[in-house]
Amino acid sequence: MVKISSNCVLAFGLLHTVVSGVSASASGNQYSQNNKPWIPTPPSLTYTNLTSKLDEILSRGYLKVGTTGDYKPFSYLVTNTSLLPTTNSSTKINTTYIGADIAAAQSLSNALALPSPVQFIPTAWANLTTDLSANKFDIAMGGISLTLARSRSAFFSTAIQRVGKTGCIRCSDASKFTSLSSIDQPGVRVVVNPGGSNQAFDIANLKAATIVLVKDNNAVYQAVLDGTGDAMISDLIEVELQVKLHPGELCVVNPGDPWNFEELAYMMGRDVVWKNFVDAWVRVMLGGGAWNQTLTTWMDYRWPNV
Repeated sequence: MVKISSNCVLAFGLLHTVVSGVSASASGNQYSQNNKPWIPTPPSLTYTNLTSKLDEILSRGYLKVGTTGDYKPFSYLVTNTSLLPTTNSSTKINTTYIGADIAAAQSLSNALALPSPVQFIPTAWANLTTDLSANKFDIAMGGISLTLARSRSAFFSTAIQRVGKTGCIRCSDASKFTSLSSIDQPGVRVVVNPGGSNQAFDIANLKAATIVLVKDNNAVYQAVLDGTGDAMISDLIEVELQVKLHPGELCVVNPGDPWNFEELAYMMGRDVVWKNFVDAWVRVMLGGGAWNQTLTTWMDYRWPNV
């Protein structure tokens, strides 16, 4: 004979009461006040007017890319086209801009099978998110840092490059500036272009050094060379390129060990379908080695001083 404790009896009793109450409530809700069966109305969902940026681009026939044109090796505005590198490709490209992300933009256009050349739209670091929100371009490309601030109003693709901030100094000051703290000293002038992640990093991390704004990003390294500034803090890959272009003159502080974690990616409006395509293209480009090959080409390129 099985003995059932009083606790079990109480539990079964409570369970029976709850189930009975739910059943009664459910059966009572099957009818309205007019004693007619109540049938819930499903929500009205229609997708006939739902279009994506991807559909818009395909219908238009060409890609609109926002770029600053001032960030070697990714995007650089050239006025003298005779200085551009020769290409064996028969595909027409916009020769106003050159760089790794300019080549990547053409690759994205090819992946979309668009019949017309890429249209590059000039923008500025401080205006990236506002220009994107104003629908001036479909995607922003050109060494753009994936930041939380930008992510509040935009989508980013899968990252294409891991970077991180580091310092660029005159080689003659290599023994003086060996770390971020040695740069953040009274009397040290750190030059920076306004509106981008470099300025944000400087404001957040430099408490004693003087931050000097240089409007033209192409001129910041020249400011270090001519003594207008003592250091420039930027992404490691850009500093490495400048050191390569100015051997014995410019040096990197603590090479190989950036001061923060940062990634570069492509920035789009908040359109999931368009982002999904761009992410798929990025994964193919990274996995197949095309991105590394493109970046190497432009890191080795003898950039024009224009």
